Amino acid sequence: MIFNKTVSIILSGLFFLFLGLLFSTISAMFLHGGLLPVVGIVIFVIFYFITRMFYNYLRNDDKYKNTRQRSSDVPGEKYLIKGESDPKKVFIVIWVIVILILTSVSLWLYSFNNGLV
Repeated sequence: MIFNKTVSIILSGLFFLFLGLLFSTISAMFLHGGLLPVVGIVIFVIFYFITRMFYNYLRNDDKYKNTRQRSSDVPGEKYLIKGESDPKKVFIVIWVIVILILTSVSLWLYSFNNGLV
């Protein structure tokens, strides 16, 4: 099962947002000091590569392989999900969306309770 390119980009963006919010929550609670911008840049680069791996996971499976030279998308073909359903991949996508919502609410509550809002 593979996702449409646009859907995969949106889900990868949500995954990157989740990683950023998670790091923001952890750094707001535990990290203080002058090295935080340097650590943030390093973490940003690491999160970028993790997000690229997540995008490749959404766009590839055993039957369909997408590379820069070869695409499994046929011109004019419209689909959201192509191929046999994969419960593991569906669970991971739903998990990312739910955890993104929970992380953003927890960061908002933390900043609200500390008077940052």
